[in-house]
Amino acid sequence: MFESKIVFFGEFPPKVCHGISLSNERILNVLCPFFHVVKLEDRSSFGGFFSKLFSFFYSSIRLIFLSFFKIDIYYTNFPMSSLGLWKVYVSVLIVGFFSPRVKIISHLHRGDLLDFIKVDKNRKLFDRFVSRIDFILVLSESSESDINELLPFNNVVVRVVRNTIKLESEYNVRDVDFLNRRFYCLCNYISSKRIHSMVSIANYYPNFSVDFNGVFSSNDYMEKLKKLDVNNVCNFGGVVSGQDKETKLRCAKALVLPSLNEGMPLVILESLAQGTPVICFNIGYISEYLGENYPGLVKELTDEAFREKMDWLNQLPEDDYKNLRDLSYSVFWENYSPDKVNENILSVFQDCIDQSSI
Repeated sequence: MFESKIVFFGEFPPKVCHGISLSNERILNVLCPFFHVVKLEDRSSFGGFFSKLFSFFYSSIRLIFLSFFKIDIYYTNFPMSSLGLWKVYVSVLIVGFFSPRVKIISHLHRGDLLDFIKVDKNRKLFDRFVSRIDFILVLSESSESDINELLPFNNVVVRVVRNTIKLESEYNVRDVDFLNRRFYCLCNYISSKRIHSMVSIANYYPNFSVDFNGVFSSNDYMEKLKKLDVNNVCNFGGVVSGQDKETKLRCAKALVLPSLNEGMPLVILESLAQGTPVICFNIGYISEYLGENYPGLVKELTDEAFREKMDWLNQLPEDDYKNLRDLSYSVFWENYSPDKVNENILSVFQDCIDQSSI
């Protein structure tokens, strides 16, 4: 019988499939054998206004009911949107009112906090929210330092919990053929991820063959991507998961991510775990995960610099390419193996439980 209860409010796959929802599921799976975990799925991001309002109202009623009984930890994400943060803030107020001894943990999965709070109303909301929570989990030491500077006199505890992934199968980096590989972009088809830029880069001389997988967005955006693919060098696929995703990453020449707005994309770790090199812009906390000198980092934030990096990798001799795969593989397994990260997760939540019993 578990003594300590954790209530989590947030999004999960398969209803929502992105890096944060996958992390939510993975972390709760780590906690479940050791704590009584109650999952409350947030469905208020879907449908029209009244549907979203009803979904959040329903979740709030469930939270009130759960809060009548003893909750040791209320765990939720730390959104970087005004509406998302208001929603979580209200949920924290509800739980805190009905379970005043609860400890509250909020997980910041993104790297754009400083940009978010540049807006005055967002900064005020941020200050209100952190005054109600006990622990903030962040992805990197830089994020930890940023928050501590923002909150020099606040009692909130900031802890670094690095990302990792759940692997479906083990893989030896030297086990596959290195010929006839294509670049691979694993990202949802939305304009903010700059998929259109990737298609344009692929069609610029010299052409690069690129396979895509992700959640389809509007028909108009998909039509735009197809029109940009004038040389038919891009394949646009849908959602991929599990061993199929691992196989696609493993067999790719490199993972390419053209986005300029990221914290630490989970797909980078998924690629490194398969020994597949990554080409991405040096933004968010990516360099802290890959290392400042990782060869695939694009430090000049332009499409031309990104294209040049792809061209550089495309022309690597086979031995140099194999060495790059070895390096990518070791970056993940020496720093972000699931066992290491999961041990840290359990330690953080146990520390919070210990504080709640004082």
